[in-house]
Order: sequence, then structure tokens, then C-alpha cells
Amino acid sequence: MARGNAVTRVLVLVALFAAAAGGWYAFSGEGNRPVVAVDDWSAITEQRWPEGGVPEDATLDTDPQRTNIVVVLDMSGSMDEAGCAGSHPSKAAAARAALGRWVEAVPREVNVALIAFAGNRLRTLVPLGTDNRAEFVEAARQVRPGGGTPLRSAMARAHELLTERARYQLGYGRYQIVMITDGRHSQGENPLPVVEEILRNPANPVEIHTIGFCIDDSALRQPGLVHYRSANDPEQLSQGLSSVLAESTSFQPAEDFDEQ
Repeated sequence: MARGNAVTRVLVLVALFAAAAGGWYAFSGEGNRPVVAVDDWSAITEQRWPEGGVPEDATLDTDPQRTNIVVVLDMSGSMDEAGCAGSHPSKAAAARAALGRWVEAVPREVNVALIAFAGNRLRTLVPLGTDNRAEFVEAARQVRPGGGTPLRSAMARAHELLTERARYQLGYGRYQIVMITDGRHSQGENPLPVVEEILRNPANPVEIHTIGFCIDDSALRQPGLVHYRSANDPEQLSQGLSSVLAESTSFQPAEDFDEQ
């Protein structure tokens, strides 16, 4: 039985209970996924995730409960600034160092991917995989700051990667987007519509985590929708990344990592 179908049946029972109590709410038991109010409880009985089924000639994952994490790294022009970077020459260098320590601590059975936007380009630098830590570290080292902040497009790309991966796990497992950003979104790139679309489907288990690095105002600072953490120095950035991983699985943070 696909996990999405099981979640749907549970939500139907919850919706019926809520209806009897005079309110309509969809509750999720997926990790720390927020509680989302819905206008029409009957709509949740029709929700599925992922849609489309298993790709033809696909080999299913041997571990359907596998955790999948897509990191979205903001390398817009402002990441070249030194504010909040501590002993590092820039926020970009601080982010590289923090990510290097973090990814080395991720358990080997966890799928990890890296998306970055820089120089007005959005790229999937490292696809989801388990044997890709060195590639992840090198890709983060190579990308250089520049351009705008397409948060909406980046969020949508990350969700697409997780949705495609879920087809190989029949919807089972855990799915997380972790975004590190230091700036407001570019014009037309408000990520909130993508966040709302993800949460609108109660069968969709994707969790959204954001670390605001040296920024006070972000469209992703949405209590009840996004797990948002503020980081004003490299140590807080590392702590934010560690807390995301700690919610998924047990780990020991790496002590030494040279971002150069």
C-alpha cells in the first residue's frame, strides 16, 4: 500500500472528527510538518503524493523509508559581503564551511542534493544520492556569488527533485528542503505560493526548513508554515544545519573542515 494512500485515509478520519466538532482541519503526523487549515475537508480524500506512479522500468529503492534532503544554497551577489561572516572573508565562505561540516556528518544512507543560484542561474549542482559527499563539497566550493535571489524557482526545483525521488520509494520516507539565504527574493520570485501549494496537499510530507543568514525580513519567515531559523554568525548557521539533521536522524557533527 502506498504511503500517500495511507496518509489520505488517516486524514479522512481526522476530517470527519473535525467536522463533527464544527471545524475543518487537516493534521499531519509527518515529523514537524505544520497543521494546515482547509476550507473543504472533502478535498483531502482526493489528494495523492507523489502523482504519476512509479516510472516505467524503474528500480524501487531498497530502503523505502530513506530520508531525502535537498539543500538550496543562495549564492546571490550579497553573499560576497563580509557581514556576519566572522573570521571568513564572506558569507559565501562561511556557508561553504558550514555545509562542508554538515554534509560530512550526514549518515551515508541519506540521500542529499545541492541546488544553488548564482550569476542569475539556477542549477542542480548535485543530484540526490548517497555516495556524493565529496561531489557536494566540491560543488559548494566552486560556485561563486553573483546575481539575484530567485527563491520561488529554487523552491519549486527542490520540490520537483523530491517528488521524483518519492516515486522510487512509493511515497514512503522523509523529504526535506533546506534553504540557506541571506536576502529578499527578486521581483516575481516570492516563494510563498510554492510553499502554500506544497502544504495544500495533506498527503505531501515535504518539510520546508529555512535558515535566514544575516537577514531580518524574509518571505520564508512564515510561522506555522516554514521551519525558520535566524543565523547572525557562522556558529549559528552551523547550529541551524545541525538542528535540521538532528530532527531527521542521529549524527555527530564534523569538527574540522577547510572551506578553501
